[in-house]
Amino acid sequence: MNKLYKTLALVLSLCCLLSVLPQGLAEEVIDPDLTCTITLGNWPADTAPDAEKALFEGYKATMARQYPNVTLVPDYYSYTLSNYVPMAKGGTAPSIFQPPFTDPQLLISQHLVGDVTDALEAYGVLDKFSPSYVEMLADENGRIYGLPRDGYVLGMHINIDLFRQAGLMDENDLPIYPKTLMEMAEYGQIIKEKTGKAGLVFPASETYGGWLFTNIAWNFGCVGESALEYQDEDGRWVCNFTSPECVAAMEFMRDLKWKYDILNADATTTDWASAHSLLGTGEAAMNFAADDSVDQPTANKGLPVADFALIPFPAGDAGRYALAGGTCYMFAPNITKDQGVALMAYLRVIGKLPFLDDAIMEGMRADYAAKRDRGAPVIPAISAWNDEEYNAAKQAIIDEYSNVDMRLYNDFFDSISEGTITLKSEEPVFAQQLYRELTAVIQRMITREGADVMKALQKAQDSFQEYLDDEINDY
Repeated sequence: MNKLYKTLALVLSLCCLLSVLPQGLAEEVIDPDLTCTITLGNWPADTAPDAEKALFEGYKATMARQYPNVTLVPDYYSYTLSNYVPMAKGGTAPSIFQPPFTDPQLLISQHLVGDVTDALEAYGVLDKFSPSYVEMLADENGRIYGLPRDGYVLGMHINIDLFRQAGLMDENDLPIYPKTLMEMAEYGQIIKEKTGKAGLVFPASETYGGWLFTNIAWNFGCVGESALEYQDEDGRWVCNFTSPECVAAMEFMRDLKWKYDILNADATTTDWASAHSLLGTGEAAMNFAADDSVDQPTANKGLPVADFALIPFPAGDAGRYALAGGTCYMFAPNITKDQGVALMAYLRVIGKLPFLDDAIMEGMRADYAAKRDRGAPVIPAISAWNDEEYNAAKQAIIDEYSNVDMRLYNDFFDSISEGTITLKSEEPVFAQQLYRELTAVIQRMITREGADVMKALQKAQDSFQEYLDDEINDY
């Protein structure tokens, strides 16, 4: 997303979302008796665009009118696990903050976040929470500690023009896309042979390679007792890169280069942005990517919407899994009941609870109109809420601005709604370090023909286990 579009989006948000209640109601006092102070760790930094800062000042002003005895303390906070833990233990964590979906289960298990179940119930939205998000943000008893801010499900982007050149189109002129990882390898070969372009772009730099590899590994069976990392009966976190399932997944990764030869030539220096660029400019036919980034190869890199499709993540022998990720809102462990209610009020004001009004509807229209005008696909949103009225209203606006043939997207969204794909959150502890170790293994596999998979995975396992022992285990 370029700077111009960011500015446009923020201006539209400022115009449409300064109040999230029906016209006139924003001026009314909702609860004069609610009295507490909440610290807003999601406040924009001083370096943020003026429009974004003005937007949040508008939220604060609305809260001041509706809840005059709730004091809001702006506090820009850039979350990391290592800086949050001592704050939570010391009682200095902001009331609300924004961790990635890699961390909620760890934070919950260590009692480092606050329970907002009762506050959600008081607002009448507890039973509207999507089960897939409850799984990520609740404890074993179903108590909820967070709300999604934004999310995505990992699938695959495809360049239809390259599929057409390779003869991989059906009688309805729709791409014959891979349903399995093995078909992905086979179709990638055909595309490479027929077009000379990469069948699959794989960003194997920094932590990107390991991040995508985990999703491949789940489909090879690296879940449950064979998970890439797990907590043993003594509470110790254990790295498990040398399981038969992980070895098989890494051998497949090696084969994508040396047996099938479908990868882009510069994989070890390719990052997230350049992977989208290669697909969008016709240098690669397939890219593991999510529904929240469909604008990257299209609006940003020039691929016509008609030549783009989003499909489900290909299945492995052990099933079909897809990463559900993103960022959530979580809360300090020492929040009071009143602070919990005030925080839900604040999230309603900023439009993160399933409530509808004229301002929210106009904000949605402005957002989807901007996407369409930029040449980005206007497609359904994966909702965190099972509120039929809210979801239907949002879908009606999406339909109003739709610019795509939904046959190129239906299988992706149906796999989620019908449960034919299992959504899974990222690895539970120190995921970025785990990705870094696995990326190094992948780089070795695709740069050295005949590289020893077990030897490389054992080395990475030893390194990551040492990291776990130093950072989280009690020795």
